[in-house]
Amino acid sequence: MSSNLDERNTLYSLIRNSLGTLDGDTYTLAQIHNAMSLGRQQGVSSIVYDGLRKSKEGCSNISPNDLSSLKIKWLMDLGQAINSHQIIHQAEVLINNRLKKDGIKALVLKGSAFAIYYDVPEIRQFGDIDIYSPTEFGAIDAILKEIGENHELECYRHTQCTVNGITVENHIYLTDVRWKKKWMPLEKFLSKEAAEYLETKQELGLCYPDKLFSIVFFLYHTLAHLVYEHINVRFLLDWYYLMKKSSNVDEVVLREKLAEFGLLRMAGVVTYMCVERLGMISGSVPSFIMEESDKVPSALIKRIEDDMFDTNHDGFTTSSLNDRVKRIQKYYQNKWKIEQLLGVSYLQFIWEKVSSIYKWKGE
Repeated sequence: MSSNLDERNTLYSLIRNSLGTLDGDTYTLAQIHNAMSLGRQQGVSSIVYDGLRKSKEGCSNISPNDLSSLKIKWLMDLGQAINSHQIIHQAEVLINNRLKKDGIKALVLKGSAFAIYYDVPEIRQFGDIDIYSPTEFGAIDAILKEIGENHELECYRHTQCTVNGITVENHIYLTDVRWKKKWMPLEKFLSKEAAEYLETKQELGLCYPDKLFSIVFFLYHTLAHLVYEHINVRFLLDWYYLMKKSSNVDEVVLREKLAEFGLLRMAGVVTYMCVERLGMISGSVPSFIMEESDKVPSALIKRIEDDMFDTNHDGFTTSSLNDRVKRIQKYYQNKWKIEQLLGVSYLQFIWEKVSSIYKWKGE
C-alpha cells in the first residue's frame, strides 16, 4: 500500500530542514514517527533525523520526554550509519591497497561516489561497494577473489564478492549493453570518459569519477532503476547534491550527451521533484535542464511519486523462466514508465529485450 500524503509531506519537510530550507512547520509526535518510518523505507532516515534536529519550531507540540526519546533514536540511527560507512571504508582501503600494489586504477561508483557530494558524506546511506575499470576487469576480479569470498551470480554486467563482510560488485559493463541499439553508444561514451579520466590520475588505486561522468551515469542509473524496478527519495537527494556541487561542468557537452542518450527527460523529472519537494534552487541547475523540467507533465510526476512510495515492489534476481515471465508481467503493469521515459511502446520494449538477450547469448 502507498503512504498517505500527510506522511510524505512531513518527510519532505524534515528533509528540507536538513538541507537548510526551514519551513517553520510544526509536527505531532505521530507525524514524526510516521515520517521516520517512511524515511527508513526510502533510505534517508539519517537525513530525516537531521532535519528534526535542525527544526526550531517543529517540535513545539512534542513533550520533552518524547523529544528526548526521538533524539536517542536519531543518535542510534546516525551511529549505525556512521559505523556502516566506517566498515565500508575499511573494505575500500583493503581493496585500494591491493590495487595500488598491482599498479591498477579503478573508479568507485554509485553510493560511495555520490556520497562525496553531500555536505556530510556519512549521512548518505548505502551498503555495498561498486567499482569499475574499462581495462582491468579481469585483474580486479582476481584480486577480489583472493582477498574476499566469491559469489556465483546470474548477472552478465558484474561479478560479486564479499570483502570484510561488505558486498563488492566489480563491473564489466555500466549499462544494459545487450540492448545494443539503445545503450551501447552510452556504454562506449562512459567507458571512454572513464579511461581518459583515469589516465589523468597520478595516484593508483580507487578514485572517484569526474562530474560529467557522475551526472550522465546517475541519470542512466536512475532511469534504469525506475523502469526496471523503482526509485526512492535517496535518488532525489543524490541529484540535489550533484547539482549543488557541479557548477563547473561544461553545459554544452552535458546537454549534447544527455540529448544523444535520451536522458534529458529523466533530468527534467528529478529536477522537477527536487525543486518542488526538496526546495532546490533552480539557479543551481543548468538552464537547459530547467527547461526540460518545465516540460514534464504533472500527471507523470504524480505517477512516479506514487510508484516511489509504493511498498509492493518485487525483486526478480534470477534468469529462470518463472522470473522472466514475472518481469514481463511487471513491465506490462508499468508500461507507462516504458512509454513515457524510454519513449518506446511496451511491445517494442519487450521485443528489444528478448531479442537482444538471445543475440547476446549467440555471440
